Amino acid sequence: MVAEYESDVLVVGTGGAGLRAAIEAHERGASVVVVSKAPAGMNNATIVAGGGFRAAIMGLTPEEHYEDTIRVGNGLNDRELVEVFAREGGERVLELERFGVEMRVRRGGISVGETTGIMGWGMTRPMVEHLRGEGVEIVENAVVTELLSSGGTVVGAVGYDVHEDRPVLFGSRAVVLATGGAGALYRRTDCPLRTTGDGYSLAYRAGAALRDMEFVQFFPVALAEPGSPPFLISGPLSEEGRILNRLGEEIPEKHGVRERPLVLKSRGPLSVAITREIRAGNGVDGAVLLDATGAFRAHAGEEWLTSERVERLRRLGADERPLRVAPICHFNMGGVVADVDGSTGVPGLYAAGEVVGGVHGANRHGGNALTDITVFGARAGAVAAQYSRERRAVPVDDLAREELARYELLRRSGGKTSPGEVMSRLRDLMWEKAGIVRDERGLREALRGISELRSSLGEVGASDPREMLVALECPMALEAAEMIVRAALERRESRGAHFRSDHPEQEEAWHRIVILERGAGGEMAVSTRPV
Repeated sequence: MVAEYESDVLVVGTGGAGLRAAIEAHERGASVVVVSKAPAGMNNATIVAGGGFRAAIMGLTPEEHYEDTIRVGNGLNDRELVEVFAREGGERVLELERFGVEMRVRRGGISVGETTGIMGWGMTRPMVEHLRGEGVEIVENAVVTELLSSGGTVVGAVGYDVHEDRPVLFGSRAVVLATGGAGALYRRTDCPLRTTGDGYSLAYRAGAALRDMEFVQFFPVALAEPGSPPFLISGPLSEEGRILNRLGEEIPEKHGVRERPLVLKSRGPLSVAITREIRAGNGVDGAVLLDATGAFRAHAGEEWLTSERVERLRRLGADERPLRVAPICHFNMGGVVADVDGSTGVPGLYAAGEVVGGVHGANRHGGNALTDITVFGARAGAVAAQYSRERRAVPVDDLAREELARYELLRRSGGKTSPGEVMSRLRDLMWEKAGIVRDERGLREALRGISELRSSLGEVGASDPREMLVALECPMALEAAEMIVRAALERRESRGAHFRSDHPEQEEAWHRIVILERGAGGEMAVSTRPV
């Protein structure tokens, strides 16, 4: 049996962008349905974020925020987006308090969540509770696999409810995509495993263009101790600690990485430097060393040393010896081309948050992600609500027929290949061939590997709802991975978070953005245009 929902506005995703869009659309009188691939507010990039927002508050001016964002983005940012982002950021992040978010205000932004816990939950939990208190319907544990269009206009979506083990149809007058990024396409990542690039694929198939997909941000200093889950190391431990190769050489100094704080302003260059040291044989078990013993001594007794993450490092001996660290996939700067109101150019389709490209350019300044989702989530929700008032509902049953048939085939197929195996092979491929240090040979091998994995999808089946979820993610993940690789091949220079060892210099001729669109024959078309 197929479950069906009708609304003025459908919001796909319950990270910060989706929740803020849903609140805004509801407050403007639209009926709203929110769909989440996981329990609402969970398993998204917002919840694992550090809880820090950079915004024009307490002495940081909008002009300063604008300039910092453009500089770190190597000038490839959409300046209209950044102007709105910097101008509205302070007001937007402070108004989160109205939805139950507790915050600590400081110069240049706010922080949310308990310092000893999962800080992003301090944003998503109260917003989910606020929506539920307002009676907004939230459909959890359902993966959207196709946006439904009629006459070129998006009129809903179709997906699969993994918890209830049944298809689900959404009819709506407007859709807001807030699906986050694609960090889980890489073997080492701090992003939840459900961030597989769904939104990039959904928007692309619906007719939207994408930009900047080559720019994948890697956080340079993350735990890489055998047997311990990776997580980011920031603050005084990474800033004051010594990042060393096995020869005892200080890596930032050796490679001329000087802009500090390192993990806020030099994420790309430091990630490249560490990776090159490892590839040159100067690493330790595929990692380098962080000696933070001096930082522990210098800050003895300070409250931040009691945080959960620091305590985990102390239990591993970080206050007594160097620990292994290595870069980790953290954020996607690229995404759907959208204007300041989240309009994608496809009627009925809006987008906000990490699924959108342009705000951050070639690299993202630390603290800007949560402000981005707050500002543009609100804007997309407002305009989607307004648009929905001008549209009639369109029946979507017939539009979903092919996708529903695909679900049934997957459910009935025994499958020679596990969908988890496909996803695992993709993560290894992207890490090895399209990761931090790239070249043409490796990228072309990545394309061949993606093609081979796509060919294997015909042998994939789903014996239970959990496998069904991964099986439905696989085609979207492969499409998102192809976008990253094709854009990286096109940009024959190094800039921001994109490093080509065969084109190691930044080139003025490449002060351009790479655009991906679906060609008339269904092929992925790549072009460039001036910023």
